[in-house]
Amino acid sequence: METKTERKQGRFSASIGAGMSSIFTPSGRKYYILEHKVSSKYHRRGENQEIIIDRIELGRDAHCQVRYDESFSTVSRKHAAIVREGENWKLVQLSHTNTTFLNGQPIRREWYLQNGDEIQLSVNGPKLGFIVPQGRKSVVSSIGLTRRLSLFRQQALRPYKNALMILSCCLLLALLFGGYKIYDFHQKNAELDGLIAQGQLEQQRLQRENDSIAQEIAKKAKTIQEMQGQMKELKKSSGKIARSVARTQIKTVNNDKLRNCDKNVFFVMAMGYDIYLPSGEHIEIDCTEPDCKLPSWTGTGFLLSDGRFVTARHVVEPWYFVDGSKSDKPMMMLNMIASNGGKVVAHLGAVSNTGAQFVFKSTQCRINRRSDKNYASEGGEVITIASKTSYDCASINIGKPGGLKYDPAICTRLERGTKLAILGFPLGLGASSLQSISPIYGSAVVAADGLQEGRILTTETTFEHGCSGGPVFYTNESGEMIVVGISSAIAGRSTGFVEPISSIN
Repeated sequence: METKTERKQGRFSASIGAGMSSIFTPSGRKYYILEHKVSSKYHRRGENQEIIIDRIELGRDAHCQVRYDESFSTVSRKHAAIVREGENWKLVQLSHTNTTFLNGQPIRREWYLQNGDEIQLSVNGPKLGFIVPQGRKSVVSSIGLTRRLSLFRQQALRPYKNALMILSCCLLLALLFGGYKIYDFHQKNAELDGLIAQGQLEQQRLQRENDSIAQEIAKKAKTIQEMQGQMKELKKSSGKIARSVARTQIKTVNNDKLRNCDKNVFFVMAMGYDIYLPSGEHIEIDCTEPDCKLPSWTGTGFLLSDGRFVTARHVVEPWYFVDGSKSDKPMMMLNMIASNGGKVVAHLGAVSNTGAQFVFKSTQCRINRRSDKNYASEGGEVITIASKTSYDCASINIGKPGGLKYDPAICTRLERGTKLAILGFPLGLGASSLQSISPIYGSAVVAADGLQEGRILTTETTFEHGCSGGPVFYTNESGEMIVVGISSAIAGRSTGFVEPISSIN
C-alpha cells in the first residue's frame, strides 16, 4: 500500500521534478493544452492553458492549478486531477460527491485522455477541451523560456509553491548575473540569511497548515466509518425496498398490458468462457464452479416481434467496457487477450417467466464496433475500449416470432417530459430461481427532445445494474406499449442513457 510519504514524493516529482525537466531538458517532453469553454473569475472562455507538469488538480481549492470561483457550487474543492502516465495522460476522479464527465460519460475512478476529449466537472458544470499539440509544437521546447518559467511557477503544487518562487528568482538571477563576479560577500551573505529566515517561517506556517489538514482528514474518516455502517443496514433492506417500490410504481401503468410483456423479457446470466490464448492454447471456464476466478454477471434481454433477441453489448462483452479500476483486473486481462491475437467467447443463458430458455455465445451476436478505440498499455499491449456513448446493443436472430412490438422511428421523435416504462432485473431482483422469473418495473422521463449524441437522455430514471439490456417502452395513443430503446447506463442519481432501438443491426 502506498504510504503518505510516498504519495507526497510522487506529487513532488510530478510537479517540481517534471517542471525542472520542462525548463532544463524540454526537447523530449510532451505537454497539453486545456481550452476553457466557460468564463470564470480565473479563466476566460476560449483561453488556452498550457500544462507542462505531470499532475494538476481541478476545483475550487486555492491550491488547484485549474481553479473555479465559488459561483460554481457543483464543483468540488478538489474535483479531479490530470496525471501523466508514461506517454499518456489520464483523468482521475477526486471528488466523493460530484461526478466528473468525459465526453458526456461519468468516470468511476480514472480514464485515459485522448486529443479532442471534453472534460466536464459535474452535471451542467464547466467544460474543458483536452488538446495535444501536433508536429513541432508538440514538445515543451517550442514554448519560450520566459513562458516556461511562468508556467512552472503557476502550476507548482503547494506546499512547494513558495519554494518554487524563491527557486525561480534564484534561477533568473543566475541566468542574468552568472557571468559576473560576486562582490561584497558580506552583503550577499546577509541576504542569504534573510532568505533562510524567511524559509523557516514559511516552513512553520506550512506545518501548521498540514496539521490542520490532518485533523480534518481524521474527522472525515470518522464520518466515512459512520456512513459505511449506515450503508450495511441499508443493504440488508435493499431487496424489500426495491420490491416495495416496484409494487407501488406498477399501479401507474396498465397492469394487464405490462404483464403481457413479461413473457418476452429474459433474465440473462453469464455461464462460462472459452478463452483462446495468442499461443493457440484453449481454456474452458465454468462460472458456476465455486472456485471460478473469473466473474459472472447478470443482465436483461428481450424478444422482438421479428424473432430477434436483443440486449446491451456490455452484457455480452463486458471486457471491452473496463475503466482501469482494481475490480476490473480480470476483465482487463480478458481485454488484453482478445485485443492481442487471442479470442474470448462468453457463454450466456437466457430464461423467461414462461420457462422458455436458450443459451447463446457472445460471438453469435451482431455488434457494431465502429466506435471502438485501441490504446497502448504500459507494457506495450493493445487495449480495446468500446464507446460508452454509442452502439451499446447486441442482437441475435433466434427465429421465434411473437415478441414485443417496436418502432425505430418513434425513438428519434420523443419529446421532453414523455414518460417511459422499463422492465429488467435490477441487482438480480426478480430472478431468485428459474421457477420465479418476474421482471421488475422501472420508469424514466425523457430529458431532452429527440436523440442526444445518438442516445435517449432520461431523468427520474429508476433502473439499476442488472436492468442493462432491458426494453424501454413508449405508450402510444392507443395504449399499446412500443419498444423504443434498450437500457444502457445511468449516471449520478437519476440521469439515464437509453440506446435507441434503431441502433440494432
